[in-house]
Amino acid sequence: MTDSQQNNYCLNLIEVNKKQPVITTQDIFNQQGVLLLSEGASLDEKRSQILLQHKLIKPLEQCVGIANSLDAHQLFEYLNKFAKNLPGLYAVTNNESYQKTLRIACLFYEKYPLLKQNLTVMALRAQHIYFQGIFSALAGVAIAKKLNLSLPEIQATFIAGLFHDVGFLYLASELREKSHGFSAHEWKALQAHPLIAQRFLAMVPGLPKEISQAIIDHHERIDGTGYPRQLFGDKISIVSQIIAATDNIIFNHSRYQDYGVHAHSMLLAALKLSDNIYFESVYDAATVLFKEAPAPHENLLELPSVEALLNRQQKLRQQFANARSLSQQLFSLPQTPIIRSISAVMGRLAISVVRSGILQPEQEDWLSNLRNRNPQEQDNNEGWSLIEISVMQDQIHDQLVHLKNLMERAVENISHEQTAFSQCSALLHQIDLQDTALV
Repeated sequence: MTDSQQNNYCLNLIEVNKKQPVITTQDIFNQQGVLLLSEGASLDEKRSQILLQHKLIKPLEQCVGIANSLDAHQLFEYLNKFAKNLPGLYAVTNNESYQKTLRIACLFYEKYPLLKQNLTVMALRAQHIYFQGIFSALAGVAIAKKLNLSLPEIQATFIAGLFHDVGFLYLASELREKSHGFSAHEWKALQAHPLIAQRFLAMVPGLPKEISQAIIDHHERIDGTGYPRQLFGDKISIVSQIIAATDNIIFNHSRYQDYGVHAHSMLLAALKLSDNIYFESVYDAATVLFKEAPAPHENLLELPSVEALLNRQQKLRQQFANARSLSQQLFSLPQTPIIRSISAVMGRLAISVVRSGILQPEQEDWLSNLRNRNPQEQDNNEGWSLIEISVMQDQIHDQLVHLKNLMERAVENISHEQTAFSQCSALLHQIDLQDTALV
């Protein structure tokens, strides 16, 4: 861990101490051997400021404990409470076999005090990340069971799900809480979170290495377009692929949760455009689980605006054309790993664009005709078609954001003296995705 990362975690502990006592479990020394805090001291703000001014011999996490940290029983109860609020998730967790496996996984978690400490900090200081971890753990175990993985693999999936975003606790809180408008420097910092998480898990004595490996790879994709190492499928573990799928699902759930009982169907529609970035077995298992959810009986109460969908479709089409122009320019450069990743993402995006229909004049004509009709004349099938178009537009937007991030890295690698740099920079500037986000 860097000094700034350790300091960010220390700042989180200061805030935790205001709600639950954080006590030193051993003497804390700086690297010169000077005693900074004695065992049994409360980590209040004044004492913490002393620690922030020094480099410590041992990581702070190993030297403190939190009163009433989340134990196995509390975690098990909360996991089930969380699942009950999501009908689609509850449908696959509410059975004896799953509950038995979940209890065993929670007991496995309780064996590691550092995990209990860190999850407690996450619950108190980064609830959004905590909820994502809870969902990933629940859904990950369901997928792992569907794939008939061994108990150690299921336990690894559970822990990796809970802690896959723990690296964010070591980033500045303002960056962790930011949701859009990231600079290139901020993107680099955010994309380091799997590496930071791996460094934390390396501190946990006796924790199986498969868990940290799954976490560092949970943003990798089988076509080599992920991060931080651009690995291809044969280098990625199945546990990391399960966490990648659950991470994508929970991201989209937060996007569609206002649609209530229909959110589950929307998640399945979104997943259909991701069938070529995960292991086929993981994708199939995830979709099977979605289909086990009860079908909603309520009609859609609120539909996307047809006018907004039309406007967004036209903007996405233009940004896709801009991205294609830049990719053609980049493909003329020497073939580096980042250029190959851009080629893979561009190919996947082109397939998604065709499947979504945003380039088809027939879809635009249909939307135009629907716009001119009385909304009360729309039937439920037409309403659901609008929802599907909106979901597919979301997925196209996300893929364009990912592609642009890769392109920014590729352009940064071009020598500023080359003509290609100015040409590519100008084309990159034309890819403006600010107005293609959610309508």
